Amino acid sequence: AATVPSPGGVLLIWLLGGLLALAGALSCAELSASLPLAGGDYIYIREAYGKLMGFLSGWSSFLVTFSGSIAAIAVGFSSFMSYFFPILGSDNVFFSAAIIGHSIKVSIGTVFSIVTVLILSGIHYAGVRQGVLLQNILTTLKIGSLLGIILLGVLVGKGSTEHFVPFFDMSKVTDLSVFGAAFIPVIFAYAGWNAVIYLAGEVKQPERNLPRALVRANLLVILLYLAINVVYIYGVPVTEMKGALRVSEVATTALLGYQTSAWITAIITVSIFGALNVVIMLGPRIYYAMAQDGVFFRGLARVHPTFGTPSNAIVLQALWSCILVLTGTFDALFTYVSVIISLFSALTVGSVIVLRFKRPDLKRPYKLWGYPFVPLFFVLVSLWIAWGSLVSKPWESFGGVIIVGLGIPAYFFWQKRGLKG
Repeated sequence: AATVPSPGGVLLIWLLGGLLALAGALSCAELSASLPLAGGDYIYIREAYGKLMGFLSGWSSFLVTFSGSIAAIAVGFSSFMSYFFPILGSDNVFFSAAIIGHSIKVSIGTVFSIVTVLILSGIHYAGVRQGVLLQNILTTLKIGSLLGIILLGVLVGKGSTEHFVPFFDMSKVTDLSVFGAAFIPVIFAYAGWNAVIYLAGEVKQPERNLPRALVRANLLVILLYLAINVVYIYGVPVTEMKGALRVSEVATTALLGYQTSAWITAIITVSIFGALNVVIMLGPRIYYAMAQDGVFFRGLARVHPTFGTPSNAIVLQALWSCILVLTGTFDALFTYVSVIISLFSALTVGSVIVLRFKRPDLKRPYKLWGYPFVPLFFVLVSLWIAWGSLVSKPWESFGGVIIVGLGIPAYFFWQKRGLKG
């Protein structure tokens, strides 16, 4: 709302974000059905662009995208929990220090974020079934809660249709890159559209079940997010959302009264917790696949003899994520990962086109509808989002880019020395 200050602009961003997720899901449906292996993006990029690009994808997943997302979401979760427990607020700092010119501030909320990451990682360490069961419960609560807000807002909400007038007001938008920047939080909201591809090696009849799961889930999420944003705008004008950390709380309080704010905040907090659980579950499958290929620490290929999980990969991801929690605020971590997510997502979906030419004989139980326009749409919009982030916050964005670049000498060092442990 801060960068796209009109109802139509906000809804357009959410619609395009949903269509982008759907385009990615359709593309990954073909990839996952053709290459039903654990590892997701890493596998597709490796097969399409070669081992170096595959390594950089996995390298960035560990150092930036997955671990960084875990850190950012954990910090956001702590922020929302501070509504109920003020002691978790970021202002309750008990330790601070300057390390290499960067200020490190540790608050009670920081510790809570770290403990949350460790607990969820422990659940996934103890078995796939426990993590999936927890996610199913959280997803059910999220969908049910969103439907409840939508119905209550429409039926008894004290909103106004005047909040939708004028529907489009682009007079204050002077640079299209602001739309790319506005997409970043939307992309995070849709994060998980490709979650099932990382578990492809553990899914029964993947060539049949993966495409169905990807498409159906994304269509449902698009409809829910559009509906909930219509309700939010019905409750509060877009201009009043500017600068609000908890837009959902502001909107639903206006619609349903102050007494509902705690309930709404609890719903959003559960949703954030669910997102954190998903990311923690998926990342280790990438590092496991890399270790099996001999391009990452050999110990990460270990499967726990009792729990049947990539236990070492889960532990390493948890430790690095906790370090990232200590290094920045939610906003800084958010920007740190957004450019890399967009760039490697573009490479992943672009793999559909590359593999059609590179491996025409590859068995494709599911063929992408709308080829090549659907993957091209995803690639172009993802590059635009990355550009918007680079323009709006260049220094924070380049931090992630530099880390990925360091993966090039790391790859050749690994290859030359044969370091696999």
